[in-house]
Amino acid sequence: MTVATVVTALGALGAGVMAGVYVAFSVMVMPSLDRRPPHEAVAFMQETNRWAVRPGFQVWFSGTAVVAVALVVLAFAAEDVERGWLLAGSFAYLLTIVLTGAFHIPRNNAIDAVDASDAEASRVAWVGYSRPWTLGNHVRAVLSGIALLAYATALAA
Repeated sequence: MTVATVVTALGALGAGVMAGVYVAFSVMVMPSLDRRPPHEAVAFMQETNRWAVRPGFQVWFSGTAVVAVALVVLAFAAEDVERGWLLAGSFAYLLTIVLTGAFHIPRNNAIDAVDASDAEASRVAWVGYSRPWTLGNHVRAVLSGIALLAYATALAA
């Protein structure tokens, strides 16, 4: 087993875990929050955003990004690798990082600034937050799934 094989398998695992996280949020968590009073939904997302920067999530989220960058390097440096599939998987996963930074984090920061005890402020904030955030999250799920499939294809080739 080569280093490239091990790193590709780690990339596939990380992308798969993150695809699962994004899908779960999109199809279970966010619809459930939409059915709760807005002040509860806002408070939940505020707490979730605080937990997202802890190691349990960051190992998968950021660790997979590090692996994706390593796979870009390996795609050009190693012999006998599926360069196109490694680059496609890494590009797809790294797009999730860009999307998170450019789209989700600003929205998370805005929801974090809301006083969850203020019912009207929470209602206004949640109405403007939930749908766009969830649609962007769907995109992250699809991109992570594409990364998983590309890495798996590289492993199978």
